[in-house]
Order: sequence, then C-alpha cells, then structure tokens
Amino acid sequence: MPEAVAAGLAPAQPNGAGAANPPANTPSLDALQQAVERLTELVAAREENSVIQNMGRPVITDRRMTTGLDQLQAAWDWIFGAPHALAPEPLLRRTDRLYYLLSGDGEWRGVFNQADALAAANATTLADMAVNAMNKVIVPLYDRMLAYRWYEPLVSVQATDGSLHDMAWIQFGGLVNLPVVADGAAYTELNVADTKESDAFVKYGGYVGISEKTLRNSDIARMQAIPRALTVAAIQTRSAAISGIFTSNSGVGPTLDQDSVALFHTASHANLATTAYSWTAWKAARLECYKQTELGSSKRIGHWPKFWIGPGDLYDQALIDFGYGAGPGGRPATTDNDVNPYAMDRPGDPRPIPIAVPDFSNTANWAYLVDPLIEPVIQMAYADNPGGGTHPAPALYTVTSPLAGLMFTNDTLPIKVKDHFAYGVATYRGIGKRNV
Repeated sequence: MPEAVAAGLAPAQPNGAGAANPPANTPSLDALQQAVERLTELVAAREENSVIQNMGRPVITDRRMTTGLDQLQAAWDWIFGAPHALAPEPLLRRTDRLYYLLSGDGEWRGVFNQADALAAANATTLADMAVNAMNKVIVPLYDRMLAYRWYEPLVSVQATDGSLHDMAWIQFGGLVNLPVVADGAAYTELNVADTKESDAFVKYGGYVGISEKTLRNSDIARMQAIPRALTVAAIQTRSAAISGIFTSNSGVGPTLDQDSVALFHTASHANLATTAYSWTAWKAARLECYKQTELGSSKRIGHWPKFWIGPGDLYDQALIDFGYGAGPGGRPATTDNDVNPYAMDRPGDPRPIPIAVPDFSNTANWAYLVDPLIEPVIQMAYADNPGGGTHPAPALYTVTSPLAGLMFTNDTLPIKVKDHFAYGVATYRGIGKRNV
C-alpha cells in the first residue's frame, strides 16, 4: 500500500449508488492521491540528508514522519502565501481540487460527503487548514506593521487572572521619603495612597467569507488578500482605541473616576495647554511633566518625557529637534544637529522618541508621555494573553461545526477574526497634551 494512502489519504468506500460523483473537469481521487504521493517523494528526496540513523535500526526519514494531510496543509500554506511554503504538485495548486479531496462534495452542494472524502477528513478539516495557513501569514505581516503599532512601546500590558472581569488600573503613591529607624526601634507603618481606574474587556471581530465561487475558480489572489485584510483591520482597531485616549471628548481625553476630571486638564492636572509645537514649546512641556506631583503628596514626580506623540505632519520636525537628523528631506542649512542638546543621553533624561500617530487627523495637536516602565499611564490587557507583557498578534478562527456537516453557510466558508482586550489610563501623571 502506498505510504500516503497508509497515512490517511485513502478514501472511504462509497455507500452504494447514492455517493456523489466528482464533476467532469475534476481529476479522479486516485489521480489526486498519486499527486500527493509524488509530492511526498519530492519532500523525501529534498530532505534526504536529514536522515535519522539509530545504530543499525531501521532508517526514519521525513517522508515517514509526514502524513498525507500534512502535504495538503502545505498546499494550503502555499495557496495563502505563507512564508517559505514550497510549491506543491501541480494537481494540488487548485483550490477546487483540494476542496473535493477534503469534502467529497463533487457536486458543490456545500455538504460534507464522507463517502467520497479522504478517510482522515471531516467537516472542519478544510476550514482548519485554511485558518492554519492564514495564521502563518499573519505573524510576518504583523511584524512589518510597525507604523500602525506605534502604541506598543507606550503601553503597559497587564497580566490577568484569565477571567473577563473589568481590569483595574492602579496607581500607588503617598510614601514620600522613608522615615529614619533608630537602632533597636520599631518600624513605622507607612500609609500608601492609591487610585483605581477600571475598564471592561471589549470584544472586536467579524468574519470574511471564502465564497464557493472563489474556491471553484481557484482565485488565489483573492484568498491571499483575506488574512492581510483581517490583520490590518485588527491592528488599526487597536491603534484607534489608544489614539482615542488623546482625541476623545474634543481632545481632553476620558473622564477619570478618581476625581471626575478629564485626563487632560489645565487647572486640576496641569497637563494641558494650547501651544503650537516648537523647540521652545517642547522645553516648557517637558518641564511641566517634571513638575507634576506624586499621588498623595506635593513631591515632584521628577520624570522627563520619553515620547513625543503627534501627527505625521510634525514628525520630521520632531526628528530634527531631537537630534535624529532631518528625515527624508535632508538637513536644512539652518539646522546644526551637532550641537543638539540631545546629542548625548543624560541620566534620567532620555532623548525623546518621536511617535507619529496615523489616527491623529488634527495636524497641530501633540502630546508627551513618560516611560511606561516608570509610570504605567496607559494600560492594556488581552483576554488571549493572560500572562501580559506583550501585545499578541491577532488570530483567526474557523466558524464551522464538525457536527453540522456543512462546508458553507450561504455559499460561504466563514473565517473569523477576534480581538478581545481592555484598555485605559491609570493616572494623569506623566502624560500631557497640547490642543492647538
């Protein structure tokens, strides 16, 4: 028996005359099985130098460790454009043929037909393979979308207990200086002040359908666009959520629970002004940040801003001002970056990192923020990443049910994207805004 058949590619025996027949232009199941076997042979030949030898015992090669379904998964990887996916056997490069192999639905009724499908397949195998392939596309694309992931270095990602209870963003303070403890004396209990803001988890998502027409026509370009579109939409949703902290309520941000005052407020929080961006305006803003007082005391926080945050329209000027060069336009004749005060970092006074926010439609407003490791002002938590610490890439899911027996819903194979997170601010200290 051929190895690919033994690995699970053998079709189940038809249940009499009622079994569906493949369309006339579709290769027979035997031909497709032979194509999978030939692909397995090619993989084995290519990986022949990775043979496992075990002191005279039978040789085990990659070919014997790879099932036929693995080869079909590799074909779907190639179709969706997964990185480093090898081109499969020509007969496996058409999605209509792969559909027939995995569904047995030769008449395109949208119903899984176990009699004509591969024995190892079920009603969700096709959707699972498509989702696996698309998730392989998402990760490298996510790595390249740094411009829309501007918020990640600004945000502290909190751990969760795995539940979906509202997240509490807590700030502690009020200790000021530690008191002296005389030799042999008891320690004094310290009173810690704290504030708590809370935000609920919100689920974002939707689905994109792979239509029957797309599969029958083997429209690979359209299929490859699906994971890209879903990934971009998920990242842009996160970007819009965090940028809304700076732009909501006419630019003064959300109202805080701790004092019922907007995040950016001139009198109560001393972190709002109307000054247009300039080098002079930045010096005033950074001093304003430094002079903000700690929770529960009048002691200054003493933190210089680490991030300048603004629209793309001001980004190149910020690069110049902070000594990163003049951007793509070259250095203006009037600018001398050699004497820029940020030419060398000073202890506790980092060179600000300019962050351009795609969602900032106002071309003049700008903001600042301290290092989130020192003052975690903006915080997030992901339902699918309870350990916290990192921003996970969005993931795709299949919507099909193994019990329904349906390959399509309204002639569509639905692929779902879900992103479940909470976000908010813990404090007004360490953040400021300029609404010009």
